[in-house]
Amino acid sequence: MDLTSYINDARRGLIQLPQVDEAKMRMERLDRLQQQLAENDLGGILLYDPINIRYATDCRNMQIWTMHNAARYCLVPTEGKAIMFDFVNCGHLSKGLDTIAESRPGTLWYHHTAGDKRPELIEVWADELADVIAERCGNSRIAIDKLEPGGRTALTERQITTVFGQDIIERARSVKSTEELKAQKHSALVCMTALRAMRDMTVPGATENDLWAVLASMNSNLGGDYIETKLVVAGSNTNPWYTESSNKVLQPGEFLAIDTDMIGPFGYNTDISRTWLCQPAKPTPEQKTLYQTSYDQVHTNMELIKAGVSLREFAEKAWKMPEQYQDLDCRVLVHGTGMCNEYPQVPPLAFWERTGYDGVFEENMTLSIESYIGEVGRSHGVKLEQMVRVTETGYEIVADFPFEDELLN
Repeated sequence: MDLTSYINDARRGLIQLPQVDEAKMRMERLDRLQQQLAENDLGGILLYDPINIRYATDCRNMQIWTMHNAARYCLVPTEGKAIMFDFVNCGHLSKGLDTIAESRPGTLWYHHTAGDKRPELIEVWADELADVIAERCGNSRIAIDKLEPGGRTALTERQITTVFGQDIIERARSVKSTEELKAQKHSALVCMTALRAMRDMTVPGATENDLWAVLASMNSNLGGDYIETKLVVAGSNTNPWYTESSNKVLQPGEFLAIDTDMIGPFGYNTDISRTWLCQPAKPTPEQKTLYQTSYDQVHTNMELIKAGVSLREFAEKAWKMPEQYQDLDCRVLVHGTGMCNEYPQVPPLAFWERTGYDGVFEENMTLSIESYIGEVGRSHGVKLEQMVRVTETGYEIVADFPFEDELLN
């Protein structure tokens, strides 16, 4: 599958978009995070999640690998620049970043590196952090995004008060700056170009993996990072949802359903979903009904989006799932989208008591409006999802890839 013409089209389109001032974007993000720290009377935040580290500093290093190996961490004080504790011989990665005051070698104590020396390495790690906190942070109340219990215990023994930090940084991440919104437009253009190529290549004989590879390859070619999921599936693999792509060969008349989950240029997620037919074929009445139902859910809920609307109010007014589709409902009406899925997330009202929480949509949040429609025991399902920016009066579409006219009743 030759993607050259699609890649060249995207490159021309990216040049025409407003360009991202990366230095300005990274400082705006650090400022937002530090505002949250100050509002919560915190001395700083210790970050291990590579997405959070990138948000706070714009310094990345082996992002997928460090999601499951605690091989680098970062302390962001409420005032001043961050201190990076990086992997072996990686200090050069912080050079030129005005978010970072200094880079030090990290003390690493995950199992396959530390083995039975883990307890003593935790002590070394905690001693150094306690010294830096005393020197750089205004108080010893430190938020932490994620950390194993041994680390928290060692900090507590050194009179460091630790609090849950993921909510702090997700609140900061939830509202996008002007430069972040530009970055999202770049990611969206890459994603929509990949979807166009995938649609053109949805022909009998292609496999699900062939088409997923188009998304992954184009994202990489155009400066993106990675794809978080493998949700490119056809035919009976569309029902129920969450089957991963395979070597299944596409047949005429089957649905192909896609959830992009694409971490694109500048590290920003374009999270939209589309479903279309493998041609040549005419849609069946059942296929059209599934598609129209999913389309109605997305667009009804999209019209409820506006700055100032509470999450509870949105759930109460949201489109109601017909009974025959409720068992396979994805149970998310809308979620925030930034460098990954993030705050806020709204479940259907039926699940509010279990997973719902209140808050409000704010201007310049970006949201993905979700829908999955499928009936237990049937051969097909439809996945649609639209991504929007919240405005004062409603919303603005971020990734405007077309829907399928032939599937709308």
